[in-house]
Amino acid sequence: MPGAGPVPGAGGPAPGYRALFRVREFRFVFVAHLFSLLGVVVSELALTVLVYDLTRSPLLSSLTFALGFLPHLLGGTLLAGLADRLPPRRILVVCDLVCAACVVLMTVPATPVAALLALRCAIAVVSPVFHGTRAATLADVLGEGDLFVLGRSLLRIVSQSALLAGFAAGGVLLTVVPPRGALVVTAATFLASALLLRL
Repeated sequence: MPGAGPVPGAGGPAPGYRALFRVREFRFVFVAHLFSLLGVVVSELALTVLVYDLTRSPLLSSLTFALGFLPHLLGGTLLAGLADRLPPRRILVVCDLVCAACVVLMTVPATPVAALLALRCAIAVVSPVFHGTRAATLADVLGEGDLFVLGRSLLRIVSQSALLAGFAAGGVLLTVVPPRGALVVTAATFLASALLLRL
């Protein structure tokens, strides 16, 4: 067909996951994404249990979990354009540091329940900014070819799997440590993600 561009992957076999993980920067982005996502999921679960422990209210504990979805929509729609105006790597690091700071504040015993809910909302606003910016940087890391398609697909699979793994890990963690202890662990995952993104 006249004017048709080259077919992606033509002229050789499509790259596999081994080729994908040969890209050093993608390895860091992949592990950082995993740490950050697990941190969000486990902190949601731990905070829900913490609010129930403090209030003995099923309604408030359910509200704690549900609150995360409202600002998630806000962050995804109003803040998604940040990646076009600011350095993407800086945005990713700042998002992780904000989440870590929010979780650390949750672990303070004197923090009232209303403040815990506000901190929960703050993390929910930041999370879509992190994931949207990460997706926008994949083309810079992997180019526009088959590696980009493979990398994007892999991150989507990991995101879906990490939700299940995060709730399972959070449940196991909460049988070993109290909710605030689990929150300390999630703060460490956010800091680890920020550190990897700085490398």
